Amino acid sequence: MSDPGLYTHLYAQLRDCAELIDQVIIDLECKGSNAGKKERETLAGLLRTLQAAPTANLNAMLLVNVLRENRVAANANWNEIADAIDRGDASQTVIGRLEELARVLESERADMHARMHGSHAR
Repeated sequence: MSDPGLYTHLYAQLRDCAELIDQVIIDLECKGSNAGKKERETLAGLLRTLQAAPTANLNAMLLVNVLRENRVAANANWNEIADAIDRGDASQTVIGRLEELARVLESERADMHARMHGSHAR
């Protein structure tokens, strides 16, 4: 796979993860909403995979590599956050961790975007 193709694929995966996190944050903040139940389950499963077997799927492996760069987010107990998501817990702690994860992903997406454009310039 060429550099632009690889970056485009990774960028899309980062975007999908970031959108999932944003959807779950919105759903949690709209207490009582069941509209995002599937998204909450998907994100909770992904976060548990980060803790248990990060090489089990591509999204988890990508997130682990991104989080490795950010020590604060990497030290989170993702199982606890996943359990809280399952409970519909919209506490500041849970929302804060998810927002932190979203910020890390957004920063990585911006870096990836720059690399994509840099690789096209060759």
